[in-house]
Amino acid sequence: MQMVELPGVSFGGVSRGDGWSASGRSEYQMGRERHDGLSLQKERGGHIVTHVRQWLLVPQDVDPGTWSRDRIWQAAGEAERRRDSREARYFDIVWPRQLNTEWAESCVEELFRPLVDMGLAVQVDWERSPAKDGLPNDHLHGLISTRALSNDGFARRKCRELDVWFRFDVRVRVAEGFNSLAKRQGLEISFDPRPNVERDGTLPPEDKLPKRVLGGRRAGGGSPILKRRDAQRQLRDEHQKIKKRIEALNADRQAALDALEQAFADLSVLTSLQASTDELAPLSVESAMAALMERGISVEQNIPIENVGLVLVIGDAFIVDRGDRILLEEPIRERGARAMHSLARCKGWRDLTLMDSSGMPMPVPTDPGVVFSLASPGPDWSRLERLGKHHVVQAVNAIVGLLKSAGPEERANTLGRVSRWQNPHLIRMVAQLVAYAQSETESQVPARTIKQMTMHALAGRSDLLSIFQLEQDLVAMTVPGNALSRPFRPHPRHLDYYGHGEETRSIFMDDEREGAV
Repeated sequence: MQMVELPGVSFGGVSRGDGWSASGRSEYQMGRERHDGLSLQKERGGHIVTHVRQWLLVPQDVDPGTWSRDRIWQAAGEAERRRDSREARYFDIVWPRQLNTEWAESCVEELFRPLVDMGLAVQVDWERSPAKDGLPNDHLHGLISTRALSNDGFARRKCRELDVWFRFDVRVRVAEGFNSLAKRQGLEISFDPRPNVERDGTLPPEDKLPKRVLGGRRAGGGSPILKRRDAQRQLRDEHQKIKKRIEALNADRQAALDALEQAFADLSVLTSLQASTDELAPLSVESAMAALMERGISVEQNIPIENVGLVLVIGDAFIVDRGDRILLEEPIRERGARAMHSLARCKGWRDLTLMDSSGMPMPVPTDPGVVFSLASPGPDWSRLERLGKHHVVQAVNAIVGLLKSAGPEERANTLGRVSRWQNPHLIRMVAQLVAYAQSETESQVPARTIKQMTMHALAGRSDLLSIFQLEQDLVAMTVPGNALSRPFRPHPRHLDYYGHGEETRSIFMDDEREGAV
């Protein structure tokens, strides 16, 4: 929702003491003003002011055929006796350019109808004149009687409820009316009712000058006051230019983001079939760089972009982590494939899927850094090793080694954390590994024993998907950020990337940010 400034709102009294009358104000709203006793058409900036429309609102029990506009305001003047009496009130509103002028009648009804319900007569005129930038400046002039009107004429006493209505929250009422119209038009904007002095980055209003100063610079003390007012206006104009420049820069930024989104649409998409978690934010620069440096992958450039993701340039590969998906530039070569798998493991992903820019599935390239078989099969090799599952054997021995060095409380906590991975086969497998770690043996876990543990953990399931998920989860447990991660140990070149200004700190994995849930 964009917050925009509320346009000009002014209100006050039509007082005889200021040389005004209700009848004169009525003609002024209709595009006429008096000069040297002559009624002339109103001009602003050398252009004729156009009178677009008029609304004459009277109470429900008043006959509009009897009480015409001329008679209403003539009677309003006749009802006053004092020389400085207030014959009416005015209520002027500048129409915001963000709203369609077709809704002007709805605005008049919403803002001025409460005054009519008080029993008052209201004249509203819609005028249009050219603004400084050449665009139309639409505004509504409202003239309101100070006494309730009936078929017998105006009441003897003035309506004090009107004074209270104007005394509190007038700008808020106007902003609420405009916000209601914006919502009905489907616009994502909200008008800020605060005056300039209460808003950040705005200027205070210019000085209000007395009529004797406005009449000429030779009035007593008038010249310095007018110079001050001119300086205020010059500062306001410069301020408006700066605001427009900021708006133009924001528009350029949005255009660049739109172009970036279009460029992202032409990239391949890597996702995971595992159950999504509540944490869908992209990796931090530190986590991504540590995971990539651990694999010996150099990054030419990293750019975290707010509301977009983490952009990485690795050789000729272009990779973007957007939280719930990773975008990749085709074709995916060796270093890009290694980086892709490193980021996916750091995020705790398993069961990866890859689609091209048209949405067609693509085969996920294997991780060039994973060695599936370290030696030629020997007569003592188990079926696991013969099937190229040496990385599973390595992961199991790494888990057992970590569990051996852990205390009883940490082992129990590990089982609790693993239970949230939503893989019952993995829970049974880790329970066996905890028991093995508590044994006295110091040797590596034989591959044959791992095969037996796996069959027991699967509880009779032999489908490939269950076996594959169990193996992937075992390997994922040793990835930094998952259940068995240890304190963060920086890569030897860590300080080359992040400098020496901040002491390297240990990063532990908390329950709310587990990599695989």
